[in-house]
Amino acid sequence: MQVKWRIVASLLLSKLVDILLSAKTTLPTFLTNLGAPSWMLGLLVPIRESGALLPQGLFSQYLSSRAKRHRLWLGSMMMQTLFILLMIVGPMLGQQSEGALSNTTILGAIVLACLAGLSISRALTSLTMKDIQGQHIDKGKRGDLVGIASTLAGLLSLGFAFTSLFSQKLNNDIILSIGIISILAMLFATAVMVGVKTTVEVDTSEQNNKQEAGSKPIALLKSVCEAFKGSLGRFILVRSCFVHTALLAPFFVVWCTSLNLQSQWLSLSLFIVAQASAAILSSYAWGRLSDSNAKLTMQLGASIVLTVLVTVVLLTYFEQAANISPHWYVLLYFCLSLGHEGARAGRKVYALDIKQGSERTNFIGQANSAIGVVLLALGLFYSALSVAGTFWVFTVMALGLVAGLFASLQLKKEK
Repeated sequence: MQVKWRIVASLLLSKLVDILLSAKTTLPTFLTNLGAPSWMLGLLVPIRESGALLPQGLFSQYLSSRAKRHRLWLGSMMMQTLFILLMIVGPMLGQQSEGALSNTTILGAIVLACLAGLSISRALTSLTMKDIQGQHIDKGKRGDLVGIASTLAGLLSLGFAFTSLFSQKLNNDIILSIGIISILAMLFATAVMVGVKTTVEVDTSEQNNKQEAGSKPIALLKSVCEAFKGSLGRFILVRSCFVHTALLAPFFVVWCTSLNLQSQWLSLSLFIVAQASAAILSSYAWGRLSDSNAKLTMQLGASIVLTVLVTVVLLTYFEQAANISPHWYVLLYFCLSLGHEGARAGRKVYALDIKQGSERTNFIGQANSAIGVVLLALGLFYSALSVAGTFWVFTVMALGLVAGLFASLQLKKEK
C-alpha cells in the first residue's frame, strides 16, 4: 500500500475513534450510566479539547532533539489505546466490585483521568503525524489528503448520526462494544503505519541555544517572546479569532432548539445529519483549494460562518427568529459547518506548509498550546456572557471573526 493511503487509513480510523468515543455523546452517557456526579459532564469537552492542545508546546521542545518521529508516533498511538482500555474497562470492573472502587465519584474520576491521558497522548500523535505528512506528502498534495480523510470521516459521522439519536439508551454493554471497536481501530491504525519511517533533520546549534536560554529565566522569557513574534504570532492571533467557527456550534444548536421546542427531536437529528453532510460534500474541495492557497481557504471559511452569524444576529435583534421554520435553521447550520470545514482545512494545510522539518514541529506545537489556553478562556468567557443572552454571544463572536479576517490579511503566504 502506498504511504499516502496508509496515512489516509490511519487518519480515518483515528477519526472513527473520535466519533465513537465522543465527549459530546458517548462519554456523557457512560458517566450517567456509572452514576457519576453531574458536574463531571461539564469537564469532558474541555479536558478532551484542551488536553490535546496545551501540551504541544512542551512536546515540540522535546521533539526538537529527536530525529526519528515515527517511533514516537507509534508509542503515542499505543498509549492512546491503553488509556481507552482503562477508561472503559476500569470503571465497569469497579462498578461490579465492592468497597471504595464502587464509589460513583471515583468511577467518574477514573474516566476523566483516562480521558486526560488519552488527550495528552493524542497531542504527541498530532505533532508527529504532521511530521510524517510533511516528509511523505509533497506541498500541493497535503490538502488533498486531509480532504479525503475528512470526507470519509464525514461518511462515518453520517452513519453514526442516526445511532447517536439513541445515545440516551446506550447501556454499558453497548459502550463496552464501542470500546472494543475503538481499541481494534487504534491497533489497526497503528499497524498500517508500521514501516513508514520518518526522520527529521535536527538543528543541534539551535537546540544548544535553547538549552542555554533555558538555564537563565530572563533569557528564557526573552526567547519565548521572540518566538511569538512574526509569522507564529500572527497565525496564533488569526486562529484565536477563527476558533469561533467551532465555538459557535453548541450555542447555535441550543438556541435553535429553544425556539422550536415542539420540533426538538427532529431538529437535533437534522443538525447532526447537516454537519456530516457538510463534511462529506465540502472537505475534498476545501482540501484541494488549500493546496492552492490555504490562507484564502481560511478566509473563505470564516466569511461563510460570519455570514451565518450576521443573519442570526439580525433575526434576534428584530425578534423574527421564532417566526422562521426550523428547517431554515438546519440550512444555516449546514452553512456554518461548511464554513468551519473550510477554516479548519485551511488552517491545517497552512501550518503544514509555512515551515519545514523541526521548525514545523515547533511552530505547530507552540501555536496549539496557545490555542488550548485560548479555548479554555473563551469557553469560560462565553459561558458567563450567555447569562446576558445569546444575542450578545453571537454579536461578540461575529466581531471576533471580523477581527480575524482583518488580521489574516497580514499572514504570510505559505506557498
